[in-house]
Amino acid sequence: MALLEKARKTEFLGRDFLMWLWFRSETGDGKFTVAEEDSFEIWFDSMVILQSESEERKEIIRCSGENSLLKEARFALAGNKKITQAMIKLIIEENEWSFVLDSSWLDFRTLKTPKVIQDNREDPEGLFYEKIYLVEQAVAAVNSVFESYMMERLSPEWKSHTLPALNGWINEGRK
Repeated sequence: MALLEKARKTEFLGRDFLMWLWFRSETGDGKFTVAEEDSFEIWFDSMVILQSESEERKEIIRCSGENSLLKEARFALAGNKKITQAMIKLIIEENEWSFVLDSSWLDFRTLKTPKVIQDNREDPEGLFYEKIYLVEQAVAAVNSVFESYMMERLSPEWKSHTLPALNGWINEGRK
């Protein structure tokens, strides 16, 4: 089976992951703990793009603004639109990242890392390695949250607990 065919068959996972991530960030105060010492915050921030799944007509909705203005996105989600992209804010300790996460390949777009504070004259390569380290930190955080999502989705609690809570949260968006 070609790579593109496999991607098309599983593309729903990325959209569902973004929906679950939004749900978890709002209902869990944005806090995620994936290992005993690894905790961080993830928030949806200022931009969400949703799309209808209808084959005959593609409808794209772009909602942007402050978090409180994401009501339109929640309303669209309640209208069976799926999240295709979202601006994410990641906070680990005092560091903050901002990026757009795309649901198709779960790739990062417009990644903004915390500011690198080093003296360029003393260690010019250090700036590069520090920046790469910060990029890797963001990728590792999203990977660990995706792993948590998949573990939860494959567990028996998904249908009995998570899915009803998620659907209830989506339906609240109609209000």
